[in-house]
Amino acid sequence: MASENVDGVAHDLVPLLTREDRDFLVRCNGHQVKVESLKGKKIWLYFSASWCGPRRQFTPELVEVYDEFSSKGDFEIIFVSRDKGDQLFNEYFSKMPWLAIPFSDSDTRDHLKKLFKVRGIPSLAMLDESGKVLSSEGVEIIKDYGVEGYPFTAEKIKELKEKEETAKKEQSLISILVSQSRDYVISTDGKRVPVSELEGKFVGLYFSLSSSKPRLQFTRTLVDVYKKLRAKGESFEIVMISLDDEIESFKTNFGSMPWLALPFKDRSCKKLARYFELSALPTLVVIGPDGKTLHSNVAEAIQEHGIQAYPFTPEKFAELEEIEKAKREAQTLESILVSGNRDFVIGKDRVKIPVSDLVGKNILLYFSAHWCPPCRAFLPKLIEAYQNIKAKDEAFEVIFISSDRDQASFDEFFSGMPWLALPFGDKRKASLGRTFKVRSIPKLIAVEPTGRTVTTEARTLVMIHGADAYPFTEEHIKEIEAQYEMAKGWPEKMKHALHEEHELVLTKRGIYRCNGCEKQGHLWSFYCEECDFNLHPKCALEEDKGSKEDEEKARPGEGWKCDGEVCSRA
Repeated sequence: MASENVDGVAHDLVPLLTREDRDFLVRCNGHQVKVESLKGKKIWLYFSASWCGPRRQFTPELVEVYDEFSSKGDFEIIFVSRDKGDQLFNEYFSKMPWLAIPFSDSDTRDHLKKLFKVRGIPSLAMLDESGKVLSSEGVEIIKDYGVEGYPFTAEKIKELKEKEETAKKEQSLISILVSQSRDYVISTDGKRVPVSELEGKFVGLYFSLSSSKPRLQFTRTLVDVYKKLRAKGESFEIVMISLDDEIESFKTNFGSMPWLALPFKDRSCKKLARYFELSALPTLVVIGPDGKTLHSNVAEAIQEHGIQAYPFTPEKFAELEEIEKAKREAQTLESILVSGNRDFVIGKDRVKIPVSDLVGKNILLYFSAHWCPPCRAFLPKLIEAYQNIKAKDEAFEVIFISSDRDQASFDEFFSGMPWLALPFGDKRKASLGRTFKVRSIPKLIAVEPTGRTVTTEARTLVMIHGADAYPFTEEHIKEIEAQYEMAKGWPEKMKHALHEEHELVLTKRGIYRCNGCEKQGHLWSFYCEECDFNLHPKCALEEDKGSKEDEEKARPGEGWKCDGEVCSRA
C-alpha cells in the first residue's frame, strides 16, 4: 500500500536518518554503516512489518532488485520497521540484505512515517542522489517493472509504459511469450516446446495461484474442456502462467494439468499479469490464431457453458447471450430450484416444503452466511421487511441459501430467520450461484410469480425502501422514487465544517456511507464528487450528529474477503 504523495520533496540525508547519539544504520549481522557513506546514493526507504500480509509477496521481489543492482554501489535500501517488538523485527530483518534504522530508535522511525505520510504498508519511498523523492509509489513500480525499471526514474518508467503500448499494438504470440533468455514453454514432463509451434492456434493463458480456492473447481472444468477440444482435433492449447512463490506449489499445481506452462518464477509471469491487467483469479486470456487478444477472461464463460464457449469469438458470445436470454425468458421457479429428486426447500425443524407449493408467489433468494458481518448487519432489516410484506401479502416468501462453513453455523443462523431455506450443503446452491452470478454476499434476488427474475439487486432496494420496495419491479421503484421530494428549505449547495476543502452539492446518490456519522444513507446526499465525500442531509444540516457504531469482527469464510459492505469471493 502506498503512502500519500510526497513526490518532488528534497531531504538532507544525514539529519533525516541520524540523531545526536547515533550516526549509523545497521545490517542484520550487526554491522554498522555510517550514514555519511550513503551521500550521493539513491536511497529507498522501505516501510514494512513482519505481521503485514502483502509484504510476504513483495519483500522477495525487492530482494531480487537489490541483489541485481546493489553491486553497482549507487543505491541502498533502508528498512523502517513498523513491528511492535524487537524479536519480530530481528526475525524479519534477518531475511533482508540491506540496512535498517535500529529498532531501538523508535523516534526516528515514527518521524519518517509521519514525514513520508505513510498510511499503509508495505510502502517504498524512492529518493534520488540529491535526496529528492522520485516516487512514493515504489511498491507499485517494483511490482510492475521489477529489475527492468532500473534506475526507476520518471523517464525510465515513461519509456517502459510507451514500450508496453507499442507492444500491445504490435502484439503477437512471440512478443507475449518469448523473452530474451527463453523462446520456449514447458510440458509437465519437463520438455521444452518452442513457442513458434503454438503460432496459428487458439492459445489460452491460464493465470493460476495454488492458494486460490476457486482455482480447484475451475481447473477441473478447464481440464474437461481442454481434453474434449483436443479429442475433437481443435487447434487449441493452454499455457499456465503461475503466480506461485514456492516451487513445490508450482509442481503440485502444474502436475495436475495436461497442458503447457511458463517455467517457475519466469520473469514473464508477473510481466504478463501486468500486461493483461490481471484483476481476478482464475483468469483465462484467449489469444487468437493471429496473435491478438481475443478475450481478456473466459473463465466465467467456461464455468457456465463449458465446451460450448469455444472458440471464444465475439460471434460465439453473442450466440451464448441469445441462449441465456431465451433461458431467462423461459425461467420458472421449478427450473431454478428443482434438480433431480431435490424438489423441496426446508422450513423449521427441517420440514420439507415442495417447490410446487411456492409456484405463483413472489420469492426472494437470500444468499448469506453467519460468518459474514455484512450479512448479519443486513438480516434485521430483511426480517423487518419480510414481516411487513407478509402481513400484506401471503403470496410472498424468502429462501435462505447458505455459504456457511458447517451444519452448526447454518442451524444457528437459520434459527433466527422466519422463512425457508435450502438444506445446508445442497448442490443446488452452486447452480443458483452460477445462474445469478453471485460474487458477493449478502445477495438478494427477486423472482416474480411466473418464475422470471425481477432484479438481482433487491438487497439495495430493501436497504433504501424497506418493505415499500415490494414487489421490487422497475415500474414500482420508479413510482416510489417519484414520491421522494426534497424537503423544503434544503439548500442546493453548502459549506460544512467536516469538509472545508470544497462546497457540498445536494445530489441523488442511491446507497452511500456518510462520512459524518459513518452510517449508511440513501437517495439524497450533500456530496463532493472530487473527494467522494458524503453527508446525510441530517448530518449536513446538523439535525442528527450520529455516532460511529462498533462493528463486530469475524473471520471471513474460506475463499472470501469482506470490506464492511459485502463479502466477496477472494
